[in-house]
Amino acid sequence: MKKIFLTILSASLLFSCSKDSLDLVNPNSPNPAVLKTEEGLTRGALGIYAKFGLEYWWLTLANHDIMGDAFTISAGNYSWRWINQVSKITLSDGTVLTPPQGGAQGTELKNRNDRSFGNDNAFYNEWAALYLVNNQANLLLDVTSKDDLTMSGSADAVTSKKALIRAFAYWWKGFVYSRIGSIYIAGVQADKFEGGTLLNSNFVTHDAIVKLGNDNFDACAAELNKVTNEDAYNALFARIIPGFTMGGKGGVISPAAWKRHLNTYKARNILANKKVAQMTSADWTNVLTLATAGLAKDDHIFTMRSYDVKDLVGITAWAPYRLLNGWDLPSERFVQDIKAGDKRYTRNVIGPVTPYGNERNRGAQYSTRWRLNDIRTGGDWVSTTIGMAEIPVGCSYEENELMIAEANIYLNNIEEGLKHVDNVRDYQKSGLPHVSGTGLSQADALEELRRERRIGLFLKNVAFYDARRWGITAAGGGRKHAWVVKPNNQVDTDATIEYNYLEYWDVPQNELDFNTPSSVSAPVKSN
Repeated sequence: MKKIFLTILSASLLFSCSKDSLDLVNPNSPNPAVLKTEEGLTRGALGIYAKFGLEYWWLTLANHDIMGDAFTISAGNYSWRWINQVSKITLSDGTVLTPPQGGAQGTELKNRNDRSFGNDNAFYNEWAALYLVNNQANLLLDVTSKDDLTMSGSADAVTSKKALIRAFAYWWKGFVYSRIGSIYIAGVQADKFEGGTLLNSNFVTHDAIVKLGNDNFDACAAELNKVTNEDAYNALFARIIPGFTMGGKGGVISPAAWKRHLNTYKARNILANKKVAQMTSADWTNVLTLATAGLAKDDHIFTMRSYDVKDLVGITAWAPYRLLNGWDLPSERFVQDIKAGDKRYTRNVIGPVTPYGNERNRGAQYSTRWRLNDIRTGGDWVSTTIGMAEIPVGCSYEENELMIAEANIYLNNIEEGLKHVDNVRDYQKSGLPHVSGTGLSQADALEELRRERRIGLFLKNVAFYDARRWGITAAGGGRKHAWVVKPNNQVDTDATIEYNYLEYWDVPQNELDFNTPSSVSAPVKSN
């Protein structure tokens, strides 16, 4: 019998959670019977947030943003210098710059795909965090499928609260499978709470895993349709998410808003996993249909903020802090994509200053002249103060609007698409003049869309997905006319960058050491 290594880990991690804390209780002696009460089940649901840990809130999200060239990290910690090591930069005078150490990103990451590297095995962190979340969700579904669950209130209140917990579990499973399928070459379907062995060594393709994500989103919607007592639902919802995430866009999510979020994420799953060049009219129509029924401007969403809680986002352990202390730095290409006159630049970007980021001589792609402004002093995105910066856990209104825009533009409804680009810029108080009604060609409209996805969706979890689907990061792709700070600290505004990044990551060896793929498994490593 095979063991799924990472799901077993969570069998000993039942969390006792208050609204603002996620303290461990009896970690070496789990007692699922506690979850058969409403209070225990509530704490078990809230405990999902702690399963993400440092591996997700900091390492995973940074991995995606640096591969999407939204910001750069030259530090060797957690293999970051290799994760965003480009293969080649050709300057406008023909000079070719290659990394002074190591090979292509894929080669370096594969060389570190071993348990001995710990968190420096980049393939490990997202897989580890997400399968722990998945197993906690499995536990909630297991408990709520039985008749011995004790919950207070009238019959409709009990039905609504039970449906909420099950919707919550299905949401996280959908989220997990969507992300696993959108970054790994293969994954494992794991739908039972595991504390021992698992008779499942069949790895399936990333597309099949993404489908599982959509299936779980559908199951979430089905549970939300059972909610009839909104008072009971609202009261319990406020207790199963961390209290410090209740501000801003966070808060109690109504069943209707939640179902809209499911539609938005299903639209993302289409875009994130298919190259633009491969999208058909039917694909764009599906995206448009889903996004049109997706998130609205005033909908609450799942969010995360920094907070001084063990195993969650601490004061310093995520990008909205690290972008202010020089660990992470906004890339030249990110600033290049901000349009002249955009007030988001005025509010957020500091510079140009003395170039920084390549002080270890690790590659010109790390050098940048730009810094970001703290929210405390007028910025939008980052802060060193606990609780000020906020990121969406799943999708956002802005992402939904830009999916509507992109689908319309590709379906030749250019003016309609540009209206949604304008909506996002107005929503984020960019101050930019509207581009709808200006007679743009499809090519020019797509460039407005591209630039707005870069800026309007900064720190919203899509930077790498976009770079991959646009064909920028793969072999044979790249970015032309890019801003690059040369080794002499002068700026070249017409360089070409060849990223040559892996399209989908290998299954971590941490898993494969304990779970040998079956004879019918999908490939677990890329060539």
